[in-house]
Amino acid sequence: MYSLTVKTVPQLIMGLKIRRSELNIDLILGSNIDLLYKLKNMEVDAMLVSLDESTNDPDCEHLALFSDDIFLAVPTDSPFAEHHEVDLSDLREATFITLTQGFATHRDGVRVFQQAGFEPKVAMQVNDIFTLLSMVSSGVGYALLPGRIAAVYENRVRLIPLQSRYRMQQHIGVVFLKSKERDPNLLALLAECRMYANRLLEQAT
Repeated sequence: MYSLTVKTVPQLIMGLKIRRSELNIDLILGSNIDLLYKLKNMEVDAMLVSLDESTNDPDCEHLALFSDDIFLAVPTDSPFAEHHEVDLSDLREATFITLTQGFATHRDGVRVFQQAGFEPKVAMQVNDIFTLLSMVSSGVGYALLPGRIAAVYENRVRLIPLQSRYRMQQHIGVVFLKSKERDPNLLALLAECRMYANRLLEQAT
């Protein structure tokens, strides 16, 4: 998930390099569907994704890291920018930008719009969250996005909480093949992921 490259992935990589300095790490970005295909074909060793039914596979195990709420992303000059929360049904006539199908955030957005009882007017679909944020900041349309991207374009984009009836969470975790669970490099990654998850829990309490 592109959004995880903002903070989560860099911290995990730094910790992993401390544990195993000789390790060469290749980072491949893509949708849940693309990454699961690569995982099962052993093109990648693990994937960091939103855990959902698409990642439930009998050949795989997963380790949960954290949960993240979905927000309405608006430009700072939007009338919604100062709202404490938003009723999504008020945006029936608004224009939206979405990610393409296959991304967890696209799927979650579809579900939220279904809860709100309307199909959004989509001006554009894009393949990465940074292009999407740029479109939102330029006033092309609104978007539904996870809170972890708050630090990107923070001076140009506001994330507004949805009313409780529309609230949805993404559960982020690492997925790996059961057949590789004793691989020393993978074990080092999982140890770092557990430490990262524990730090987040401590910060939240």
